Amino acid sequence: MLQQMKETLLALREYALERNLQAQLSLHREDSHLTRLANGSVSLNTMESVTSLSVTAYGDRRTATATLVCGLKDLDMMRQAVDRAAAMLPHASRLSFQPTLPSIPADSTCETGYDAALAQLGSAGILDYISDAAAGLEDEDLTLGGSFSVGGTAWCTLSTATPHSVSWRLSDAQITLVLASAKNKWEINAEQSAQSLDDLDPKAMRRHLAFLKEQYLTREAVRLPLGPVRVVFGAAATAEYLSYLSYLGLDGSAMKQGNSIHREEDIGQRTLSHKITVTEGPDCPGAFALPTDDFGRSRGTAAWYDKGVLRGFIWDQGAADEYAQTPTGHNLAHHSFALQPGDMAVNDLQALAAAPRDTDILYVPYLHYTGVVSPSEGLITGTSRFGALLLKKDGAIQVPYNVRFTEKLEDIFGGKLLWLSSESTVYNTSSTYGSRNPSALRVPRLMCCDQINVEISNKSY
Repeated sequence: MLQQMKETLLALREYALERNLQAQLSLHREDSHLTRLANGSVSLNTMESVTSLSVTAYGDRRTATATLVCGLKDLDMMRQAVDRAAAMLPHASRLSFQPTLPSIPADSTCETGYDAALAQLGSAGILDYISDAAAGLEDEDLTLGGSFSVGGTAWCTLSTATPHSVSWRLSDAQITLVLASAKNKWEINAEQSAQSLDDLDPKAMRRHLAFLKEQYLTREAVRLPLGPVRVVFGAAATAEYLSYLSYLGLDGSAMKQGNSIHREEDIGQRTLSHKITVTEGPDCPGAFALPTDDFGRSRGTAAWYDKGVLRGFIWDQGAADEYAQTPTGHNLAHHSFALQPGDMAVNDLQALAAAPRDTDILYVPYLHYTGVVSPSEGLITGTSRFGALLLKKDGAIQVPYNVRFTEKLEDIFGGKLLWLSSESTVYNTSSTYGSRNPSALRVPRLMCCDQINVEISNKSY
């Protein structure tokens, strides 16, 4: 597959050179299988194989990009995309800087993240997984919903500057299963990410759903009072905050534009809790990490926050060109950020619920309807949903209605942070819309913060 993609791009490269065109040429191939569930039944079961071409033409302080969905052998149609990018180039808006054309120094190919057994998992395998994960959990009131997305992605890029290419191939699966109560109007869910078939663990999904089901059926539902509360965030909620931190804290372009919580003079300063170490690089298990970027630069794992100390900003080539910085090897389809775990030996909801506590704890596994209130303050708003629990000081458990928080990243990962669990997990952030692009963050299984302010508290589900 990758060799065929490269040969196609080399033929297009020759065509672009004949036209005296400087260009980057990229092919994306996906084989996707999506199964959706609703009301206890399969509502959608679809498969598709899509090849797309991107041609970016480079001129004097200008670029123009043409894209095309086509067959891998449709060379005549692909040449038309080259022609279209060339025709658009003189009309593109003039940039304030000269963009750098990728000049890849050597061929780079990575298929270590590809497992054919997972990528080619069929409908029977998907249904077997779902059956095992939901066995015995449905009844007259509770029905199963969710989705199972699985497939393979291949990528190849080169330019007219050199004949060398960067290519990679990945397999991935993203599973979400939801139990919904028609009578009481609540939902609980469980999620899983996989890069190989061995990562699939339906029994773990069932244990989590079964525990939550018992709580939601037997515990009192309550409305939380407004004000500060101690919160333990699950992996999904922690990943949501980390995603914002990776942009609002570490993106060099955002910093230069004033949309960051940091300034250049913060480099070398402790800006977050000493418990916070955030890395990014090819040594991030399960996060679809890539060894080289699209310019062929070898990537190493770096700590961008090192025990709370900001070590620098991330610069892709475009931002580096614009702001006269050194690129950091981050011209990537996706990053692989990891928040390193802590030392608290509490690593799942059941252990958290069983542990002694000296105050009430609100467990929030997911944040929904999140948004940036102020980028320069790192002020993020979000609502709890799906599977929240109130763990009372006296050992009792209640089911809280949804609440909203609006907190600063520098507080979540700073003065309000109490502990991080000792084990980490991968949380899949892939989108099922647009081109397939496996993405994930590695985060501690649990993160505890104090004095999180409940500003809105719902009266019902």
